[in-house]
Amino acid sequence: MGSICGCINFYFQAKGAENRLGISPSAAKLSVFKNFYFRYLALAAALFLIIKFLSVNIFALLVGLLAVPVVVALESFFDYKKGERES
Repeated sequence: MGSICGCINFYFQAKGAENRLGISPSAAKLSVFKNFYFRYLALAAALFLIIKFLSVNIFALLVGLLAVPVVVALESFFDYKKGERES
């Protein structure tokens, strides 16, 4: 459940970043602010409902939430190392 919520959050983060390309900096800042708080409010509400009404292991739920950022960070790290070796 945590990794599903994390993937959905990451998807909307990516879509939000795409939508900000080509707009003025002040409009982009406001849009990023709204998108950030809306995503995390929705994520918090979903996690609350999952914890309240389903029998889940909270530790596994939190590990699942962290799976997406960890994979992105590891992929970036390995791409960096690969580029370092090829240079």
